[in-house]
Amino acid sequence: MSSVKVIPLGGVREFGLNSMVIETSGGSVLIDAGIMFPKINPTGIDQIIPDFTHIVDNQEAFQGIVLTHGHEDHIGALPYLLKDAPIPVYSHPFTLELVKKKLREYDMHGNITLVPVHPGENISLAGMEIEFIEVQHSTIGCFALNMNTSQGRLIHSGDFKKTPREYLTIDNPVRLLMCESTNAEQDPRCADESSISRCINTIIKETPGAVLISTFSSHVTRIQMLYELAVQNQRKIAIIGRSMNQIVDIATDLGVLDFDTRDLIKPEEITSMDRSKVMLICTGTQGEVYSVLSLISRGWHKFKVKNGDSVIISARIIPGNEIAIFRCVDKLIDFGARVYYPDIADVHATGHATRGEVLETIKALSPRIFMPIHGELRQMKALADRVADVLRTDSQIVLARPGQIWTISEDGMQMTGEAPHGKCFVDGELTGDIQDVVLRDRRHISEGGLVVVFMVLDSSKSEVVLGPDIMCKGVVPASMEQETMDMIRTQASLALHSYLGKDLNMQVMQIRLREALGMALKSRLGKKPMIIPIIMEM
Repeated sequence: MSSVKVIPLGGVREFGLNSMVIETSGGSVLIDAGIMFPKINPTGIDQIIPDFTHIVDNQEAFQGIVLTHGHEDHIGALPYLLKDAPIPVYSHPFTLELVKKKLREYDMHGNITLVPVHPGENISLAGMEIEFIEVQHSTIGCFALNMNTSQGRLIHSGDFKKTPREYLTIDNPVRLLMCESTNAEQDPRCADESSISRCINTIIKETPGAVLISTFSSHVTRIQMLYELAVQNQRKIAIIGRSMNQIVDIATDLGVLDFDTRDLIKPEEITSMDRSKVMLICTGTQGEVYSVLSLISRGWHKFKVKNGDSVIISARIIPGNEIAIFRCVDKLIDFGARVYYPDIADVHATGHATRGEVLETIKALSPRIFMPIHGELRQMKALADRVADVLRTDSQIVLARPGQIWTISEDGMQMTGEAPHGKCFVDGELTGDIQDVVLRDRRHISEGGLVVVFMVLDSSKSEVVLGPDIMCKGVVPASMEQETMDMIRTQASLALHSYLGKDLNMQVMQIRLREALGMALKSRLGKKPMIIPIIMEM
C-alpha cells in the first residue's frame, strides 16, 4: 500500500491559521485555509495567514480545498491562496456563500470553481473517498471529514460540540483522528444553549432601556434565538454591522433564518423610538477598533448608550483580545449601562466539545493514531493527557508542529520531513512581503522614536562640508528636544571626525556612527531610538 502524508501548515500549537494538507499517491487535498488575527497590533499588521508556498509550488497535485465551516480561522486566508493557486473549493452551500462574498471583495468572483456538498454526501478526491459528516458548532453548515485512504480511515473532526451519531456506525477501524483541542484545559463555564437563552431573556425583561447584544455574525442560530427573545418581549430588532447584515441576508436567502420583516427596524429609526421597545444586535465581540460595539463604547456611533440600558457580549473572549474587550466594557459602564459578558453571566455557550464529549468521540472511534489540532501546545498536551487512558493500548499520540510532514505507512506514523511553512503578514495591500525585519523596525520606532542624522562629506579633503543636521521624532518631549538634538549633533561630529581619513567606506562609517550614537542615547535617555545616518559624498 502507498503511504499517506499529513502536513499541518497551521492550526497546531496556535489558535487560528487552520490548514491541513493530506497527500496520497493520487493527489493532494487542503483542509481549511484560515487566518489569525494579531493579538496586539502596534506594527500595522491586519491579519496573519499561513505560508502557502508548499501548495502554490505543487498546485497541480491539489485536487481540492475542503472547508469544514465558515469561520475566519478556517476560510479567511482563501483569497490570498486562490489568487496564486486557483484550486476548486468544496463545502456547505452556506460556507460557499461566505467564500463568494470574500472573492467579490478581491475581484475574484467567477474565477474559482466552488462545489457545494451536503451532509452525508461522499466525493472522490486525490484517491480518497471523503464523507461529509454534519457536526454541531457555533455556526451552520459544519462538517467533520471521514476520509477513506490507502492507509485506512482518517477523521478530521473540524470544530464540533457534540459527537455525531455517524461515528457510531463507522465500520472500518479509524487509523488517524485529528481532533480539536479548544476546551481541553478547562471545561467551559456554560455549555448549554438553553441556559443562555433563559439568562438573556431575564436580562431583557429586567432592562428598562435599550438592549444591545453583540455576538459573532456567523452564529446564525444565536441570532435566530435573539430575534425570538426580542419578539417575545415586544421589542423591535435592529441589525447593525456590515458583516452581520451580510450573514443575515445570506442565511435568510438560504431559508436558515426566519425573520418577519415587520419586527425589524433600520438603524436610523432607533433614536426616534421608545428605548424600552428596542433591541440591537451588532458586531464587535472582540473589541475590534472599528466594530459597532467599539464605536458605541467610544461615543462615536449615532446610537448612544445611556443609564438603564443593558449590553450583552454573547461570545467567547478569544485569548489575546482581553484588553480590547474590557476597554469597551469599562467605557460602556462609564456611560451608565449594565454590561454582561461570559465571565460574570451565562450569556454564551461554547461551540466546542467539552472534555467529556471528546472522550465520547474517542470511545466511538477508537483511533490507532491521535493528533490534537486547533489549539496551542498547552491545549494539545492537555487533550493528549486526557484521552491517553481511553485510547487503545497500541495507540500513538502525535503533537505536531507546523510544517512537519507526517507519513502514515504500515509501520505507523513517522515524521519524515518538513515542508515550507510559517506566517505571512497582511498589511493593507501588501501580503507576504512584510518580513520580520520590517516588523522589527516598526517596533523599534514605536518604542524609542526615530533619529535621522544628515551630513555631506568632501571625501577628497576628508572634511564635513554640511551638517550634521538632526531630525528627531518621538524621542523626547518638546521641552527637551533642542537639548537632545544638540547632544546628538556633538556626538555625531566627534564620531565622524574620529573616522575621517581612515580607509572606511560609507556603509561601514554609517554603521560606526549608528553604534556610537546608540550608546550615547542609551546612556543619556535610557532607551535607544532607531538611528538613520545619511552620509553623502561630493
